[in-house]
Amino acid sequence: EKEFNLVLGQVIGKDISQDSLIIDKGSDSGVSKGQPVITPEKILVGKIIETYKNFSRVQLLSHKDSSFDAKIAGSDITGLVKGEGSFRFFLDLVPKDKEIKKGDIVVTSAVAGIFPEGLLVGEIKEVKKLDIEPFQKAEISPSYDIKELEYLFVIF
Repeated sequence: EKEFNLVLGQVIGKDISQDSLIIDKGSDSGVSKGQPVITPEKILVGKIIETYKNFSRVQLLSHKDSSFDAKIAGSDITGLVKGEGSFRFFLDLVPKDKEIKKGDIVVTSAVAGIFPEGLLVGEIKEVKKLDIEPFQKAEISPSYDIKELEYLFVIF
């Protein structure tokens, strides 16, 4: 829906063990730490964590240090997306009285202002509810295939 100021970068490296990518755009192209990174289809991939003159490192949403506010599209259900490593991430801290189900679409929320609101994060793959926990947690299936990422956009 939204149009952004973007710079196109090519993926030139994938660090599987660190849930990160390297793109061929850096500080010479105006890229700086903290900027969101999306696919051409406007699916959120992660954010810039390191910049160099001609390349940058992108921390994927699945990185264990990654967390941000998100919501179920078309509802008032909010939670925190947390990375777990190994290309896995979850929607966590969703109140147990809220109904989330497999197939629900997860988008960014503007609460913390880390990412623009309404970017596609993925779809609910599996919901985990425990009687002893006040919150429920759901695994998110990303809306892109990590193996097929060739070009990404950095949002300014």
